[in-house]
Amino acid sequence: MWRVQTLRTAAVWLLFALVAGCGATAPDPPLHDTIAVESPAAIRGLAYHGMWTSRDAQDRAEILDAIAAAGIPWVRMDVGWTTLQPDGPAQFDPAGVALLDERLQEVSQRGLRALVMFWWAPEWSSGTTDKRGVPSNPQDYARAAAWMVARWPTQIAALQVWNEPNLPEFFASTRPADYAPLLTATYDAVKAVRPDLTVVTAGPAHMDRGWYRGLYAQGVEESFDALGAHAYPVVGDAPPRVCREDSSGCDVGWLAEYTRTRGAPAIWVTEMGWSTAPDDDTAPTWQRGVTEAQQARYTAEMLSWLAKLPRVKAVFVYRDRDFEPVQAHLDGFGVLRADTSPKPVFDVITCPSRAACRADARQ
Repeated sequence: MWRVQTLRTAAVWLLFALVAGCGATAPDPPLHDTIAVESPAAIRGLAYHGMWTSRDAQDRAEILDAIAAAGIPWVRMDVGWTTLQPDGPAQFDPAGVALLDERLQEVSQRGLRALVMFWWAPEWSSGTTDKRGVPSNPQDYARAAAWMVARWPTQIAALQVWNEPNLPEFFASTRPADYAPLLTATYDAVKAVRPDLTVVTAGPAHMDRGWYRGLYAQGVEESFDALGAHAYPVVGDAPPRVCREDSSGCDVGWLAEYTRTRGAPAIWVTEMGWSTAPDDDTAPTWQRGVTEAQQARYTAEMLSWLAKLPRVKAVFVYRDRDFEPVQAHLDGFGVLRADTSPKPVFDVITCPSRAACRADARQ
């Protein structure tokens, strides 16, 4: 197993100096300003696909050990409702419960906290075999979510209601009017059993402004603790400075301003990152890849900018490890390579003050 080691600060300075000398279009800020871990975005996490069948026990152990050794206090883990209640609302599947229990224990045993993103509708709940279907009764989803967070009160530290529901690939309707009842019902049910739990809305893909406006039009201001955001540029290899522009797909600053007086006490960026997958000239622009050096520099610059937005309270980088071979765009987002060796970006998200990060995680 590759042993992940934190690079010395001097080495990281050298890395960024080399990147700057290779055609970078903007000067690099000093590293101590770029990282800014002791920032308003106190929660720092990493997307972790621990429930995926493609990850065996050794894979999961290597990934989680690397995350814990780096001092990163949180993971975002996707969990399917289909896993817990495949056959109906009256019972929870023992095998699914045992599986989730095992995976959450693996996380908590390393001192990590979990943001669980809960999605995928069982066939019985939507009347369709498509797990992207909209649940006919939002209370079914809400009761399942409340049962889950009550069943694992110390392992699940926050709950996110679905993923990118503005995309038909993930939510068949895409309409905020169909998502809002899920959010409202879940918030009420979860708070009844875990009033301390942070409930986060789904983050729409590419910071979809129309979707956010549509969600607020449903009157959901009292039905979440944090507003989710997925900050990917619509041009996949664009540097983070474009995120200050309209229609960039990653303008968190616009979201902070739009929601300032609309009942969003916090913004959690639950996905952001750049892929190092090779470019495919026939693919859409959002699938363009970057080099490993660019991935590190862009991530550092993005974290620096987000740290200056006081209402951004959490940032989760997507994602834990590459797939092998790295061919498709989604294969290359990892901060670790497929052999678990660290990419340069891994040192960027490593917590330089681990004691402080752990303290933040307990707040």
